[in-house]
Amino acid sequence: MPVDNDELIRAIWDKVPGPGATSEALHHVVGVARRRLADAGFQGVLNNGRGTYRLEIPPAQVDIHVFHALTARARELSREGDRDAVALLEQALRLRSGEPLAGLRGDWVDRYRQTLTAEIRAAEQSFYEEAIRHGEAHDQLPGLSALHRDRPDDERVTWLYMHALYRDGEQMAALQVKQDFDRHLREEYGMDCGNALDDLFQRILRKDDALLTPEAVSFPSGDAGARVRRPGRPDPHDGQDKRPAEPDPSSAAQDDSSPGDHAAGQRHEGLAVPAVTNIFNERVNAKHAVFGQQIIYGTPR
Repeated sequence: MPVDNDELIRAIWDKVPGPGATSEALHHVVGVARRRLADAGFQGVLNNGRGTYRLEIPPAQVDIHVFHALTARARELSREGDRDAVALLEQALRLRSGEPLAGLRGDWVDRYRQTLTAEIRAAEQSFYEEAIRHGEAHDQLPGLSALHRDRPDDERVTWLYMHALYRDGEQMAALQVKQDFDRHLREEYGMDCGNALDDLFQRILRKDDALLTPEAVSFPSGDAGARVRRPGRPDPHDGQDKRPAEPDPSSAAQDDSSPGDHAAGQRHEGLAVPAVTNIFNERVNAKHAVFGQQIIYGTPR
């Protein structure tokens, strides 16, 4: 979809350049972008007219569109009980490479980074849920163990780790994970865990056979708000359960094809993608402006 010049300016600069400098500064950014795009094999894809710009790159060559297509298709397969959802989610998560939009700063970029981080975490949770549900608990233990160490405050990760351990026959280890998590929350934040972990602990303790069914591997919706906070300590989850507002897609030049349109009817074999690069990474204003867009270049394999 075409993006208005004013929308681009607000996305690129935290503070709009002074009078008379705005148009010149925007033209400079566009010129740099066109050269970078041409170097990556995209000649003539950034076009302007009637006070707008339009970036015409096929969604299959833009990493975030591919990510959305893969996760959307995975959700469809999950509803059908198809284990191919695991492979799709794994493929989507391989598109990451460190922090989203690393090295780029600015209000719009920071908001979008928060959105991408939330989407990645949701995909991680879905991946492990699907993998455990389809009998891959043992294979996923190393990844869940590492994720649990990296995010010791994350109840959902702890919940999934306990599930995987129990399904792998490690009842005592699963119970110990819950006890260690409780101790960590009390010592660091003066609070108790949510109902989901308490319930899972009790069910593991009594060896509830229902925990071994596929339906059991689904974190209870809304449980993250059901914690008991002890006086005098902050809640580390404050604000984490509210999904960050996604920036208006008109705030940056992009193709107007819907990721969902590409997801429909496509199997994951055709969505494998090459490496990702940042192509807009030149500092335009020493204090305020960095404009970045991650794209995939080359032909999808």
